[in-house]
Amino acid sequence: MIASKKKNDEINFINKILTQALASYMNEIDVLHQQIDALKKEKIEYLESNDRFSAIFELSRLGNKIINRDLTILQVNQALVTLLGFENKEDIVGTKIFDYAPEDRRDDWKFLQEKLWANLTPSFSLETCLVRKDGSLIWCQVTSILIPENGDALGYTILEDVTEQHNLREQREEFISIASHELKTPITSLKITTQLINRMIRNLPDPPNEMVKLSTNVERHITKLGYLVEDLLNTTKIERGQLALNKTIFNISDMIDDCCSHVILTGNFKIVYIGDHMQKVVADQHKIEQVMVNLVNNAIKYAPESKDIIIKVERLDGSTKVSVTDRGKGIDSQSLVHLFERFYRANGVKSTSSGLGLGLYISSEIVKRHGGEIGVESIFGEGATFWFTLPDDENFIVQMDNNN
Repeated sequence: MIASKKKNDEINFINKILTQALASYMNEIDVLHQQIDALKKEKIEYLESNDRFSAIFELSRLGNKIINRDLTILQVNQALVTLLGFENKEDIVGTKIFDYAPEDRRDDWKFLQEKLWANLTPSFSLETCLVRKDGSLIWCQVTSILIPENGDALGYTILEDVTEQHNLREQREEFISIASHELKTPITSLKITTQLINRMIRNLPDPPNEMVKLSTNVERHITKLGYLVEDLLNTTKIERGQLALNKTIFNISDMIDDCCSHVILTGNFKIVYIGDHMQKVVADQHKIEQVMVNLVNNAIKYAPESKDIIIKVERLDGSTKVSVTDRGKGIDSQSLVHLFERFYRANGVKSTSSGLGLGLYISSEIVKRHGGEIGVESIFGEGATFWFTLPDDENFIVQMDNNN
């Protein structure tokens, strides 16, 4: 009986172990089934997502392509094939985008390559030119993003034909350039004539106040018109990369006195100069005068209640810093980040205030061409300070000494 009981206990123990093992095995089977179902669901979702991407890729009216890091074209849609003037995708797949870039525009694609793969910029956009199969040129807005692929990354690129917009912009800039050039001569003649008339009026024994006032206003408005024409002309030069610099060595205090004389003549504002009156800089004097006039005119326009305009010149390590400060209402934080954009005008300016919103944009480009920096500091309600730096140019000074 004891042996029989012992045997039954062993059998029960074995059954218990087997039951537990079977239950554990069934649980693992259930988990495995769940994992398989999840994988199937993921696969279905991936395939559906891939189908949607393929449909968007193929049916898009914009040119689509996928490229690797050496800019080899791996995949294209029919829109890109048509855009480049081919018939079959096989004509393009396997080639490099450099094959369709004019020699002088290849740096655009090298820049895109650097931005995306070297700097890992998530997305990048540029406007560039491509050559079609028949040799004609098309301008495209190119937008690329990086997509991960087996530990590396591919570039997904969308190309939009903007040839018409580009040509219209070129025509507009050409018109502005020609019109600005044509306007400069009569404006200069008008300015000189008006200055002579004003000088004659002031030399009269007892000139009528109304005549003096009118003639002064005429000169002031002609000067303002000259600035507007200069801004338009400089904008087209900047857009075309033709803003050349004619550097000389000049006294910055004398330059400020000359270009700000129109402020002193009005009698409403006072220029307060802080700094070394003997300080010289190496720069394009005419263009730095434009920067100064823009900053001073902005101080007058945006802070008419601030009668003192403070111009500070100070030496930094390797550069000269020029600041223009007013004690007006200041600039709100929303406007600060946009001030140097083209055609931007800050909030709060009266609709009667003239200007194209080009002054600060042109000033920033001029300073950048000199290798300097430009910026603004303002606390709303406490005024504003616009500043720029001009780096020392030892090479220019050495070259001037050698020439002499």
